[in-house]
Amino acid sequence: MKSQKSLYRKWASRVMLLIAPMLILTACTKNFEEINTNPSGLKELTAPDLRSLFPGALVTGLGASYNETTMLLFAGVYSQHFAGTNPAQESHRYVIVQRWMDIWPGTYVSTMPKLVNIIEATKGGKEPSMNAVARMWKVYAFMRLTDYFGPIPYSKIGKDTTVVNYDDQKSIYFDFFKELDEATNDLKNNLAKPSFATKDLIYNGDNAKWLKFGNTLRLRLALRISDVEPAKAKLEAEKAFAGGVMTEVADGAFFKTSADFPHGLNNFMGRNGSRMSTSMESLLVGYNDPRLPKLWSPALSDGKFHGVRNGMSVAQQNMPQNSINSNSAVGPKYQPVNMNTTPQAVMYASEAYFLRAEGALNGWNMGGTAQSLYEKGIETSMREHEVTDAAAIANYINGTSLPIAPDNAFPTPALTDIPVKFASDPEKQREQIGTQKWIALFPESHEAWASIRRSGYPKFYPLLNSQNPDIAPDMMIRRISFLDREIIANGVAVKAAVPLLGGGPDNVATRLWWDKSKSK
Repeated sequence: MKSQKSLYRKWASRVMLLIAPMLILTACTKNFEEINTNPSGLKELTAPDLRSLFPGALVTGLGASYNETTMLLFAGVYSQHFAGTNPAQESHRYVIVQRWMDIWPGTYVSTMPKLVNIIEATKGGKEPSMNAVARMWKVYAFMRLTDYFGPIPYSKIGKDTTVVNYDDQKSIYFDFFKELDEATNDLKNNLAKPSFATKDLIYNGDNAKWLKFGNTLRLRLALRISDVEPAKAKLEAEKAFAGGVMTEVADGAFFKTSADFPHGLNNFMGRNGSRMSTSMESLLVGYNDPRLPKLWSPALSDGKFHGVRNGMSVAQQNMPQNSINSNSAVGPKYQPVNMNTTPQAVMYASEAYFLRAEGALNGWNMGGTAQSLYEKGIETSMREHEVTDAAAIANYINGTSLPIAPDNAFPTPALTDIPVKFASDPEKQREQIGTQKWIALFPESHEAWASIRRSGYPKFYPLLNSQNPDIAPDMMIRRISFLDREIIANGVAVKAAVPLLGGGPDNVATRLWWDKSKSK
């Protein structure tokens, strides 16, 4: 008789990782009773059945329900969009609290079964626009996962085996480009054919906007690999731009929250676990950024904007100057009262301009100069955050003020010495583009953390304390190590995946395949 451990491993592997392509998710179809009483009665899922699967795939693929854990307690503080203020939450000191890492089961258990059903049932030209959009969303969801861990199970999911092998990140990324190339071409040729209609909680079935989303996602991924595969990056970026990327605020992708699908960030803010980081304070206050009161609220103690350092010890967190009332919480639209109405950012149109600006610095054809695209990115971000005064936007773009030294309990210099006004030095230009993109991405910290790891910008403050023996407080955390739950369920594959990291150990200091930044 097999041991309990062996039985658990087999069960967990099949439940959590093996997504059978033709799995019928009975709870999400109109044919529930028929399926459960007469399995041979259902020949195929109809278009309405498939559309009913899509909202759930969006929710879990985006992380609308777990932004308060996977994003805020990891990427949110690693990117220094936020700083941790709750003494019971240790992740801002580089402690990997695995029970909060909901992105793994969220992807494999909740998102992929739905998407695989849709993709398999619509391939071969049956529902081309639906198939194309689902494939784009599959890339988006897997992008988030691989950018946390590096190698992940990808090409082998859906195989009936107790060991699900991992793919190296280069192979995964190259397949992303193949998927997006095919999906955008298919969608372009079938724009008039309906996709997910009202079940599409991002674009409400607008295929033209999904096409821009797919091309902008391709552009994002191209910049991601620009240091490790420059020729491939150039090819993919120019194809993405030629295909049509986001250019207007209305092109941006935002998930429609509701009482059923509340905004995870807003919900988390009710627990007072995060405040403005000193990185935010140094930049936004120093630049007199018009977005400041949109993104953050003045501290209750004195009505001014204050941030706190990342990596505070419990004793440091309990200092009066580091209390929640002495520092800035998020702005009004991100407060708990608006959790059912504030849309959740999926991808901003402004990001496309910053990506194109960096591409232009690389010598790619991005349809403009680095400066013009950088300035348009700032303008678009302002409008995304409801700053519409043209004079104020122009003054900001041409501003020469510098980041400030934050006013906090610890000696903290200014984050950097760059103004907003576009510089003449190419490396300063890269820093300006990366810094403004980081601001514009708020509060989408998943992408902000990936961007800062890859580019090295904006510069970041060392943590005050690291409780992780694998990484020093002056180093940027580079990835999440493989999870214990996966080692238990799929241990043979996990062990074989470690060499796919490129020679580094399975810890948080090992860089991902695309991460060639000169920063620590």
